[in-house]
Amino acid sequence: MTAYAFHSWVWLIAVPFAIILIMCLMAAFGGKRKIAPQQWADELEKHLLGEEGPFDWDDTTSVTMADDRLDRLRSTLIPEYDLLDTPEKRDRFRRIIETLRRGEIPD
Repeated sequence: MTAYAFHSWVWLIAVPFAIILIMCLMAAFGGKRKIAPQQWADELEKHLLGEEGPFDWDDTTSVTMADDRLDRLRSTLIPEYDLLDTPEKRDRFRRIIETLRRGEIPD
């Protein structure tokens, strides 16, 4: 539409290129989530209790965190607990939450 409005084919190439460039820069330099372990434990507990909204689990686990230790936990351990289908998983997940509540980050 921009190319048509400005009567130039250059816009036909420039606008999509600019949009892609902006999206790449936002992905590369986007802010990381700053959250305390105790706050994250609250969000994880909602998943354990089944009280989260339709997108809460995705929001809780998919955003990169500023604290490298929390982010490592998010990326390695948390996908394992997407489904809490066994009592053993629920107990391990509960222990992770308890550790985070104490301000510690489990290994």
